[in-house]
Amino acid sequence: YIPRVYEEYSSQKLLVSEWIDGVKLSRCEPSEIRELIDIGQEVFLTQLLQLGFFHGDPHPGNLLKITSSGDGEEEGGDNKGNAKLALLDFGLMAKIKDTDIDMMVSSIIHCANKDYASLVDDFIGLRILPPDCDRSKVVPLMDKALSPYVKGGGAKKYEEELKKMYGMDGSTEATVGGFQAMTQDFLTVLNDIPFAIPPYFAILGRAIVTLEGVALTGNPDYGIIMESYPFVARKLLREDRPEIQKSLQQVLYGTNDGTLGAERLAVLLNSAMGVVARESGSAFVDLDTIPKDAVSMDIALKFFLSEKSLGLRNLLVDEAVNVADILVRQGVRKAVNTLSVSIQRPLPFIPFLPQLPSFDEVPLPVLLPTLNLAAATPGGGGGGGGDIGSM
Repeated sequence: YIPRVYEEYSSQKLLVSEWIDGVKLSRCEPSEIRELIDIGQEVFLTQLLQLGFFHGDPHPGNLLKITSSGDGEEEGGDNKGNAKLALLDFGLMAKIKDTDIDMMVSSIIHCANKDYASLVDDFIGLRILPPDCDRSKVVPLMDKALSPYVKGGGAKKYEEELKKMYGMDGSTEATVGGFQAMTQDFLTVLNDIPFAIPPYFAILGRAIVTLEGVALTGNPDYGIIMESYPFVARKLLREDRPEIQKSLQQVLYGTNDGTLGAERLAVLLNSAMGVVARESGSAFVDLDTIPKDAVSMDIALKFFLSEKSLGLRNLLVDEAVNVADILVRQGVRKAVNTLSVSIQRPLPFIPFLPQLPSFDEVPLPVLLPTLNLAAATPGGGGGGGGDIGSM
């Protein structure tokens, strides 16, 4: 909920807004914060990936757990209804272009799917990496830097995963060796990968780190990439803009043979409804295995037929047209082949006809242009370029 601003009492130096009865999250118990994680996450992702205009400082003091309805019922006010969370202090805001939003959506999908090769393209689109970057160096470093982060758990868990990755088992020798390897990777990033940080990324990074810190207070295993996946899946299924449709196609057609994956479609529908299939022993999304606790068929069908899956239905309509076109072409080719084979045999009711030759034995006329020599010689008359003759 966003408090109403009383513009008639406000000026350039004074902002008068609606009073909200509530408790700041900085004073709430972890159990209370845990109950509000999904709401706060939905609010932030809507601002970031839907509106492109987001709150840049969502620290616990700017997030208020609502305890009463306040004065939202007043004339001209907004009725909070069942709102449980209020956002305060909109002094630090940032805008994001639609093209960058689309790239962020794509990058979350690729990061959660552990598709770092495609993530490089997303980073190029976001102007973080140059188009001519050395992918052979970037992809392995992405794996080392992002894989522990996707698993969630904050800085402490991230540190533990890095130690495992670099073989730091607690012994002095392993710690020194792991630290040297980590330092080498860090120098590779600084010296060999000319990355850049777009201007709005500073505010975005601050907002994400701050919001994730609040969520970790309520849930120590929280990971914003995987928790954002259902929201992104719903966005892919709902919108039918070309940019979003491209990302949806990459998910659904990401198989080796390039065909529509039925399992991937089911996994994406379940993800949009909050049931995310994870790889065994991993934090990443398993697009090729339907989760054990998948939703029932009637619920999935109802979701598929609703406005929430408009983009998916439009994509599948196009797919149905393409499939029908292919089947028609195959049917025509099969019919022609069958006909060509059958007409090479004598008709049964005319036994005196000779055996018909095959098509490659028939001396068909070949039409070729021949040079008109009379027109080519001086005084030959006529201005035509050439005649058509048969050979």
